[in-house]
Amino acid sequence: MGIFSKDTLKIGEQVQYILVHKHPAEQEVILPSDKYDFSPFELVRKAFFPTSTSGDTSTDSAVYTLRTFATYSNQQLALPVYVLHQQDTLEIFAPSRAVHLRQLVQEVKEPLQLKANLKLAPVEKRFNWPELLLWVLAILTFLSLIWLVFGQSIRRRYKLYQLKKDNVYFSSRFNAHKDRFEKTGALISIEKGVSLWKNYLTKLEDSAINSFTTKEIVEFYNNDEEINTALRICDKAIYGNLQSEFEGEANLALSMLRRVAKDRYRTHRELTKHART
Repeated sequence: MGIFSKDTLKIGEQVQYILVHKHPAEQEVILPSDKYDFSPFELVRKAFFPTSTSGDTSTDSAVYTLRTFATYSNQQLALPVYVLHQQDTLEIFAPSRAVHLRQLVQEVKEPLQLKANLKLAPVEKRFNWPELLLWVLAILTFLSLIWLVFGQSIRRRYKLYQLKKDNVYFSSRFNAHKDRFEKTGALISIEKGVSLWKNYLTKLEDSAINSFTTKEIVEFYNNDEEINTALRICDKAIYGNLQSEFEGEANLALSMLRRVAKDRYRTHRELTKHART
């Protein structure tokens, strides 16, 4: 059974269509979803209610909120209920229900009487697009000249700014890990410090140092003895889970890594200052 909540409505006004289906309790039914074609209506929202069972009879119900923008007077709707029976699906339609569209526009008698108005109407001044285009081209040309003359200097200054910014951030974080290790002796502080050091040099050298092994890092820096010693002490502390007996060596190793990072920063800064490209 399907019914509308009211008999008449206006264009665009919402109306509820209540669909109720009683069936044997063992029977499985499905009510139309929001993908169903509700023409000539449009679905605004739907509300399903849990199946209620009394004895051998179950009741399924849903309320569909609809609206229409069609203009004909009587608009009908009959929604189906899908009954699942073994391998088949049966379609059972509720009796067709209609609503009457309330017309708000009255008929206009023809011909219409036109009223002449010969007064001049003010016209808004048109925007001067060609002049705007000339200004945009002039500004772009000026900026291009500035870039040609000062672009190299601007790029160099920006790169120096980035180098300094990254170095300040690294130094602050690395010192924090080093201080925490000195106070607590926590091996996690060494691990975080070494990881931060590798990530910083990865960006500074533009090479995937953070994916290198200790041996590969030492080879990358031409078998630098300080780097080799510092990294091996840190590896021994981290992976050997050595703490108190190596605390002094590990602290010294962190200082060595910090010194290496500072030297590499100075080298790149000087290279950037004297770069011609």
